Amino acid sequence: MDAVLGRRLARRFPDPVKAHGAWVYLCVSILAGALTELGQGFLPAVFAGAGYAGVFLVASAFALWPGPWRRRFLIGLAFALLSPAVAIALGADPTFLAYGLVAVFPAGAAAWFAYRRGVQSPPALLFGVAALVVAAPSVACAGGAPRAMGWILLALLAPFFAWRTARIRALLGRQGWDRARLRAVGWREALYAVLWTFLALALIHLLP
Repeated sequence: MDAVLGRRLARRFPDPVKAHGAWVYLCVSILAGALTELGQGFLPAVFAGAGYAGVFLVASAFALWPGPWRRRFLIGLAFALLSPAVAIALGADPTFLAYGLVAVFPAGAAAWFAYRRGVQSPPALLFGVAALVVAAPSVACAGGAPRAMGWILLALLAPFFAWRTARIRALLGRQGWDRARLRAVGWREALYAVLWTFLALALIHLLP
């Protein structure tokens, strides 16, 4: 029974770690948060971001069940627990942890829609992107940035990333894909994500 259920879940939930777009959005969100408040808050912010990467690994481990999920789960759990502790020890604002509660809603919604409608369904993808981008204001808070600045960063990044995700889904739905095309599209979208992120950071630093 467990093996049958595991195969069904695997069909519904492919391994998120292999979704390169998810890593791009998570990493650029962490980078954006860390660069929001330059100075001595950068290093604590980076460790806070590493905690989000750990949570992502923990969540992705369940997609491997009933396969070999424990090693990834334990590695992710170590990052999720130790990195925020190091961030706080380095002087991070501990309220950055509260943003994890904000991320629970879009992450839960993404999982529910993925189970009901499939992982490629529009609401599953969009809620999933929103859950990843919450890392940006959290990391910014850990680095000492004003909370308003973090929320502005979220407002700038989340709609753009959601729009690009919807565009790619529509493109692949119309044209199909092969490995070469997917790789080319992936590099292009990663470039777009990085460019938009630095533009968002420039806008934030120009604000009075």
